[in-house]
Amino acid sequence: MTDAAALQALRDLKAASGDIPVPIVSEIVLQTNQYELMKAWYEGVFAANWIAETSPKGPPQGDRTGVGGKQVFATDVRASFMRLPQSVTFAIFELTHLKTSPDKDPGINHMQVKYPDMETLIRRLEVLRDYGVHPHRSSNHGPATSFYFRDPDENIVELCVYNFESPAEMAAFAASPQFKANPSGVALDRDDFISRYRSGEPLESLLAM
Repeated sequence: MTDAAALQALRDLKAASGDIPVPIVSEIVLQTNQYELMKAWYEGVFAANWIAETSPKGPPQGDRTGVGGKQVFATDVRASFMRLPQSVTFAIFELTHLKTSPDKDPGINHMQVKYPDMETLIRRLEVLRDYGVHPHRSSNHGPATSFYFRDPDENIVELCVYNFESPAEMAAFAASPQFKANPSGVALDRDDFISRYRSGEPLESLLAM
């Protein structure tokens, strides 16, 4: 099948989907060769407990995969699982043969986790700062204010809060010429941002672009 035919087939698939509900993300699984370090990092950054851990059923399987590519059988790896809000499962699989070069991987670019309000996000940033966990990038994108962190494997985790109270307001801004001209938004300095927030600066001013 040509690329053009494949694209058309996918467009036809979307059109044929009708009123089937859009799915909800329910699980995110990372693979790593730094299992214990990754476990500790996410436990600390997410402030959540691992609720289950599994062990391989038998000797290590090296780079064996279940059905090809990244897909593995959970029985072949050491794995830990935690539950995040909205019934999302977050897990880490240990694959000891992996190399640490996610920038060359065609998979996930980054993952975003959202806090309910600015106060909660600021409190989280303060605790992370005090324990030596610092963002490599901070931005007000318009729809969201985001702080990006690298885990021990260099995967990027975005901690954010939405800047609008309703999905309709967010969608309206995302469709605006302002956002289309600069979807990256404006860079922030974490410490300055926290200081301005703690000084009582109104959110309207704090989030101005």
